[in-house]
Amino acid sequence: MKRVFVLSRRSLFHQGIETLLSQEAELEIVGQDTKPSEAVECIQTFNPDVIIINLDDPEPDLSSPVLCVLRERVGIRIVGLSLLDNKICVFQGENKLIHQLDDLFNAILE
Repeated sequence: MKRVFVLSRRSLFHQGIETLLSQEAELEIVGQDTKPSEAVECIQTFNPDVIIINLDDPEPDLSSPVLCVLRERVGIRIVGLSLLDNKICVFQGENKLIHQLDDLFNAILE
């Protein structure tokens, strides 16, 4: 079962995502937050596999929480959802050791 956390300043977004995902037995909403600045602590508490963020939030200052989560939780998937243009952006944290310049090139080209 995949554990999902929802981050959006709009409660209607939370409710809509929760309603949609509750129909899938393989998914569980483990938490939600409206404040990006407080989300990192909640994410550490709930330990989700996936974070869904609302890309249409007004003034979304998600860079700091997203980078913090990607740095701390290798393998976590962050799905940005825009209802305005029906797009999804997917980010996944991954750590690699770089021993030589080719390792950097390979990480860029993968």
